[in-house]
Amino acid sequence: MRNYMKSFLQFISWPTFVGVLLALVLLQYQQIRQLSVRIDELALQSQAQISQPAPAQSTTSHASAVAKASPSVVSIHSTIREQIQLPPVEELPAALRDLLQNLPSERLWDSLGSGVAISDQGHILTALHVIEGAEDIEVHFNNSQGRNITARARLLGADADSDLALLQVDSAELPPAVPIGSSDDVNVGDTVLTIGYPRRDLMNQKSVSAGVVSALGIPRDGLPIVEYIQTDAAMNYGNSGGALINANGELIGINSFIYSQSGGSDGIGFAVPINKAMIVVEQLRQQGVFTPGYLGVITGELLNDETSNTFFGTPDIEGLLIEQVDANSPAEQAGIQAGDVMTHIDGQAIESVIGAIEQINRKPPGEQVVLTLYRAGESVDRTVTLGTGTAQYRTRLDSQ
Repeated sequence: MRNYMKSFLQFISWPTFVGVLLALVLLQYQQIRQLSVRIDELALQSQAQISQPAPAQSTTSHASAVAKASPSVVSIHSTIREQIQLPPVEELPAALRDLLQNLPSERLWDSLGSGVAISDQGHILTALHVIEGAEDIEVHFNNSQGRNITARARLLGADADSDLALLQVDSAELPPAVPIGSSDDVNVGDTVLTIGYPRRDLMNQKSVSAGVVSALGIPRDGLPIVEYIQTDAAMNYGNSGGALINANGELIGINSFIYSQSGGSDGIGFAVPINKAMIVVEQLRQQGVFTPGYLGVITGELLNDETSNTFFGTPDIEGLLIEQVDANSPAEQAGIQAGDVMTHIDGQAIESVIGAIEQINRKPPGEQVVLTLYRAGESVDRTVTLGTGTAQYRTRLDSQ
């Protein structure tokens, strides 16, 4: 019986083994086929992705801003007569006296710069150093048909402190007025563009440079009391007096000067804010000179925790300490005293020395300003009618 069972098991085991083996082979075949189909699908998907065009890179164009402002930017050519300063004859070597006495005492040279039309009546705003001492001033611009126009211009007035000059174009055809924005809304990091005629050898080629607002405020001691707009947008020789515009094509500054060790653009340029410039323009239109409002005080630095605690025994006093009040000045007549602290001007908190000076200088003589003062532990208001005079400031301007 045992031998029978053994023979029976041997008989059925071989077909069973073969059947299981066939099942395994069939299962492997199906898996391999499914894998092959999946590989084909992936290959098709990859090929489709490769054949599709790459998504377009997003680019920002400033063409519309330039189109708005560029027609208002003009090229300014002027002939400047300059006196040649010779040393006294007695200080010259005898061998050179006759030679130098025959030299001309003056020379003529051509100046190139840019300007911006700020009205439809032909008023051109530029930098004073572009035309200072000029005998003849020409402006070049294109009319609406693209034809180049050359016209004479005359000086209406200038302000040396802000390096601004206002010209009047004498021509039947005039450049269009630029859209004017607000420099009070400018922030560090904003996109800006400069438009002008940067080089003498490209005097008929208007150029545009893009950058950002790098800083706000005065760059260093010895410069006028102006809250300049600093930008890394390229400025070169002929850009002086040209336009600094925002991304909407609005004028926010007049290009004034650059900081450069090479003489070319190092990416450190400065522009007079347009809000300051337009205050100057209004007076230049009316009287040919700019006279800022005069308060008549000498201030120190902006108080900090340490100086506030030193002077008043508390670190909480913020503002400008008045060190001296000029005799018979508008400030004295309004009852302002040495030792007062100016905390607000027309309700606006004082945040910097330059900002306070600018806020006063923006008002012409005869206008009133309300000063909020800290005095003997109390806050008091004094209304001052600004006068005419020379302001004095004793402070480290570069620290603000």
